[in-house]
Amino acid sequence: MGSMDPKKCGGYNAHFLDELSDEFECPVCLMALREPVLTLCGHRLCFSCSEEIIKRNNGAFICPLDKTILNSEKIFPDKFTERAILQLKVKCDNFLKSCQWTGELKTINMSSHITDSCDNTIIPCQYLNIGCKFKGMRKEHETHADSSMQTHLSLAISKLDALENKITLTVDTLENKIASKVNALENKIMLTVNALENKIMSKVELLETKIASKAVALENKITSTVESFENKNASEVVALEMKITSTVDTLKNELILKVDAQQDKIMLHEKNLEVIKAFLAAETEIKSRQNMPAMWSSRRNYRAYDVQLQ
Repeated sequence: MGSMDPKKCGGYNAHFLDELSDEFECPVCLMALREPVLTLCGHRLCFSCSEEIIKRNNGAFICPLDKTILNSEKIFPDKFTERAILQLKVKCDNFLKSCQWTGELKTINMSSHITDSCDNTIIPCQYLNIGCKFKGMRKEHETHADSSMQTHLSLAISKLDALENKITLTVDTLENKIASKVNALENKIMLTVNALENKIMSKVELLETKIASKAVALENKITSTVESFENKNASEVVALEMKITSTVDTLKNELILKVDAQQDKIMLHEKNLEVIKAFLAAETEIKSRQNMPAMWSSRRNYRAYDVQLQ
């Protein structure tokens, strides 16, 4: 059948207190039966081993002992044998290193014992996070901690120095980002202000041109009218001149009022522009001040912590 992947199938790889009986041994993985199944031909094997056989034979089960071909409906869970195996006594994996622990397979978590309490398990130093490379049995770590106190202290100081450099670099990076954003905002404000100024100047020039054009047209019209009536009698001319003068004065007054009104609007636009400039400058200053205290606060907190360590 070929070799099997132990991560995908197999029984209990444990050290039993007594020699494992043949009836409890899987003929495929040669370990203690895990979730045993019983075939119609009377043989037992691990459930995962039976699944691997079916997978490798395209859905057909071939008994590894007598080569009987069965379908999956002819394989049954063997709960009686499973209970018997789970009651077997087992030893710690570190029994060769003098660990005296024993317990039942069904109630004792072997990996938990080895990981959490066995004195002979190889574990890394508790100061692994600051760079200590020591690995040894759990019972050796107290001696290691006492003898390596100065080394651990030096590693901790180096770790703190590296952290300080990282914090400083982070602060500098944040300051550069803030400065860049402030510059970008200032440039945007200046572009907006320039655009508003150009728009206002363009409207003022257009209005001045329009007023001048109307004034010229009116003067031409008046001149033409005066010339057409020069041949009439003096009284009519005088009356006409007075009427024309009155009309001109009225039109001039109206034009002056319109010009004054436009100038008032222009002055109001200019005042609004100054208010916008002041508001944008204040908003930029406020945003800048809001970001700075958090950075300096983290730097002061770190300095205070550094003084306490010294």
